Amino acid sequence: ATAFVSCCRVITHPAPVVVVRANILRTMRSILLFGETARTLNVIGDRWSLLILRDAFLGVRRFEELRRRTGAARGTLAARLNDLVTHGVIYKSFYGTSRKRLEYRLTEKGLAIYPVALGMWRWENRWSTEFGLPPRIVHRTCARSVEPVLVCCECNEAIRLDEIDCEAGPATKHTVPRRSGVRRRKAASIEQTGTGIDTALFHAVDTVGDRWTALLVVALFFGLHRYDDISEALGIATNVLADRLRKLLATGVIEQQLYALKPPRYEYKLTDKGRDLFPFTFGLHEWGSRWLPSEFGPSIIFRHRVCEKKLRSRLTCGACGTQLDPHDVDISLDAQPRRSGRVTSPAREQIGRAHV
Repeated sequence: ATAFVSCCRVITHPAPVVVVRANILRTMRSILLFGETARTLNVIGDRWSLLILRDAFLGVRRFEELRRRTGAARGTLAARLNDLVTHGVIYKSFYGTSRKRLEYRLTEKGLAIYPVALGMWRWENRWSTEFGLPPRIVHRTCARSVEPVLVCCECNEAIRLDEIDCEAGPATKHTVPRRSGVRRRKAASIEQTGTGIDTALFHAVDTVGDRWTALLVVALFFGLHRYDDISEALGIATNVLADRLRKLLATGVIEQQLYALKPPRYEYKLTDKGRDLFPFTFGLHEWGSRWLPSEFGPSIIFRHRVCEKKLRSRLTCGACGTQLDPHDVDISLDAQPRRSGRVTSPAREQIGRAHV
């Protein structure tokens, strides 16, 4: 129980260990399944929505171009676009002389997802292997290549995982009906990629581009390391959990550590690669907190030990320190594919300046 208590201070009175553990798992389940991150994933927590947003931030707006670049089937793409329109993330706009021609543009709510997209780009840039590096992002303000840094809005200090405290918020005391109709992750074989499909961010999307995997990573950040505890907190089917754990092990996001010999039992811990997903996961939390608030208040409250204030973050340029804005960056595709000990991705057509 100590590991849970140190991670999330939800028990404030003496109680037997079994009771403490049960209470903490109940609270963690509320945070994981109904909290800010979960609400965000209900909107954008699937492969195709994330790829649509990737292209939207590159200025891609028309259906056929989105279909070609993402590789999504027509019906799947249409469904995801309609979902994003329904949730106010994008809106339809007519173009040309015909009122039948539509393009899809980001709303203010959609533009606010930029830290999530940039968090994925940052992770892909550091850890991509089979698909090569994503396009270079250049910050117009300082004309330097972007290296995003997550900083605290209050003290402007870079955020470190070991300098964050968290506690359960008031929303965890309220019962929320279980969401139905959660999208299942559909396997998308990379061998099926065709001409014109853009593989940028594919490693990130393949790794955390479904709701259960992203929630599993969040559970690991909260200190849930053992199979039974994760299963109970997420309420996830055992075969689904086993599949997601295998996937994260295969991609090097987590590692196994033996903690019992008879029978052999393992804990699952985030590797450096896994911990580097924090800016992405915290971006999901903050977007949900702002745009999908609960009537009962926050599910979880983060505090920054450095300034002892409630933690709110922003992504800044590592070179000049100013906040990164999607209107103030250019996308630069090198004449030669970028290499960093990694396999490069297929050539992509140039998309010069980012448009939103």
